[in-house]
Amino acid sequence: MQLDQTQTDDIKQHQKYKLLQDWGIKNGVKMKGVKFQEFFGDVTGMIALEDLPSNTAIICIPQSLIISPNKCKRSNLVSVYNSHPEMFDEEETNNADFNILTFYMYNEKKKGESSFYYSYIQAIQTNNTLLGWSNDDLNKIEDPIILEEFTTIKQDVLGLWGKAKLIFDNNQDVFGIPRVTDKKDFYWAVECVMSRCFGWALRYTCLIPIADFLNHSNRACTHYMVHQRLEQGNGIKSVDKMNYEQQYIIKRNKINLSILDIENENDMQIYEDQKNKYIIQNKEYIRDDYQIEYLNRISQNEKRIIINKIQYEQLMKDEQLNIWELDSVTSSDSEDNDSDEEIKLEKQKQFEILKIKEFAELKLREEQKRIQREQEQQSLQNQRIVTVTLDPKNKNKVIIRGLPQYQIEAIKVKQQMMNGRLWKDGKESKEYDDDDDESEKSEESKWDWLDEYDEDAYFCIVTTVPIKKYEQVTISYGRRTNRFLLCWYGFALEQNLYSSFNFRLWLNNDILQERNREQILNTIIIKKLISVDESIVDKITYNGYEIPVSSLSKEIRIKKNHLNMDVIIFLRLLLQMQYGNEKELLSIIPVSIDYEIFVMQFYDSMLNHLLNSYSQDLIQDLKELEQQIEIPKRFAIYINKERKEILINQINIVTEAIKILKKYKEIGRLKDSYLLNDKLQNIQIIKALKRYLQLINEFL
Repeated sequence: MQLDQTQTDDIKQHQKYKLLQDWGIKNGVKMKGVKFQEFFGDVTGMIALEDLPSNTAIICIPQSLIISPNKCKRSNLVSVYNSHPEMFDEEETNNADFNILTFYMYNEKKKGESSFYYSYIQAIQTNNTLLGWSNDDLNKIEDPIILEEFTTIKQDVLGLWGKAKLIFDNNQDVFGIPRVTDKKDFYWAVECVMSRCFGWALRYTCLIPIADFLNHSNRACTHYMVHQRLEQGNGIKSVDKMNYEQQYIIKRNKINLSILDIENENDMQIYEDQKNKYIIQNKEYIRDDYQIEYLNRISQNEKRIIINKIQYEQLMKDEQLNIWELDSVTSSDSEDNDSDEEIKLEKQKQFEILKIKEFAELKLREEQKRIQREQEQQSLQNQRIVTVTLDPKNKNKVIIRGLPQYQIEAIKVKQQMMNGRLWKDGKESKEYDDDDDESEKSEESKWDWLDEYDEDAYFCIVTTVPIKKYEQVTISYGRRTNRFLLCWYGFALEQNLYSSFNFRLWLNNDILQERNREQILNTIIIKKLISVDESIVDKITYNGYEIPVSSLSKEIRIKKNHLNMDVIIFLRLLLQMQYGNEKELLSIIPVSIDYEIFVMQFYDSMLNHLLNSYSQDLIQDLKELEQQIEIPKRFAIYINKERKEILINQINIVTEAIKILKKYKEIGRLKDSYLLNDKLQNIQIIKALKRYLQLINEFL
């Protein structure tokens, strides 16, 4: 977003921002190389006053200013918190921190000028979460899942206000006499906590004045908790020394902390653009030296194009090299972190378990055919056997017979991976685009060392990449989709690396037999948020059907530049009866080239069906965004636009997959099929198919 100088000049007339900055500096806030407050479009933000190198602390907020739940509990609200454990005790409700902060901010706002945080509260603009949107604005979001999720949030807020009103009426000695503005002020507090709080990689969910005025982007600053005295090498009280030594991680060796008068012991690591590094390392594949000479002046997207050319040349020159073996520097498989990491790990584990199971079934089937063909009467007891435990909890086992020893050993290794060694150091191995600069998490996992009022502890905003003079300084909220950002923070990004198109599929074989393609798609595609109650009773009502939740797929998330294998697996399972040869087909492993084409063609029709469900096309969205429109409508268009872009990209990927499969069926050589007829222009799409093509190569 570009700096709006006219509005910046106007905003300087508002004394509240100057008062906030003066209040912050008076109370220990340190700022270096940035300017507060500037206007970018319709929102305030911060701007770089000079070129800022990477790994540099630029804003430091003292711990004494941070509003945490523990600090709130030491306020005059302590009796209220203690009297209502059902709302404020973390052992009784997951919303305890949120409720504690909301009641505290409401009370501080009601105090007016007598509040220590008055300057901070006055500077906070009217909050712009979906709670303030009109029904007309909400209806411009053509995503029922977002609207259902927000409806749930809104109902929770209404319920919270009902409980809060009773507490306020019964505790007038704490909150004062009721006022006509109480409900409005309470909603302000709710939106304040929803849209401004920090929690990721910190000890608590908390509000951090001034730091929360930075806007969000994917490529942005991160944050760390830094203890100035310890970083300077000064002594710690003996009573605290053990906690510091066991828990606190020294950061001066990788962060420039000169803003806190801290010198680095070693030379700081200079930021290195991984795309630049990859291009330089492979410059023998580049025919134009001009591209190397001006590498630092071109965009990340232009670098991606160069890398695609390099990798195409590598594929053409090395006959043994396949698309799935290429370095992943330009992978765009950008995973979000909206769902729990344990769920993602379990999902990957289940995929591998099913793959082993189907591999066993496939080999057993081949063995049975071999026995029938050769009419051998050899006893199976004399053949080599390996037993694979699919689910240690349920003691399920699969027996694979008649395999060469090297295959048996390979399956044993896979099973060992399933038992807990699949992810190194307990983390799932993933590939990310180098543009997907997720802010590093603070290293601390224990926080006994952090005192709520320690004047030497700072929340530090730290650059992750170089920021040029007059560019906006932003911070990352983590790998968040626009759906999450809009529901909880009240905004959406025009280009969000982590966004996805969400839906479920209904495994209903009866529908396939009695309906046409359009009717089938209208029935099996479920764009609905499944509530906890619906999951418990195992039933939802959708499009006139009562559907068992157990017959639905898990939520599928289609990304822009990656073939979604969950959809392919589900469609393989769903379409078996319609194809007419269900006994010979599997879901994880491809076993028929014709069936793969059939599945891909069905998926293509499904994607086009979803794309055609919108009230206007992508071109109309882009034209509207060129105009001056209100923020709610702009964010709604961002959401609608990104979903259409995801669907269009996925259609292009599937179309290419169908072409490759048909060519592979014709010529029998997979690499020639995806590189035939100068595929340089499609190399990014082909790379989106690499996991799928690897399976095709392995099993067909």
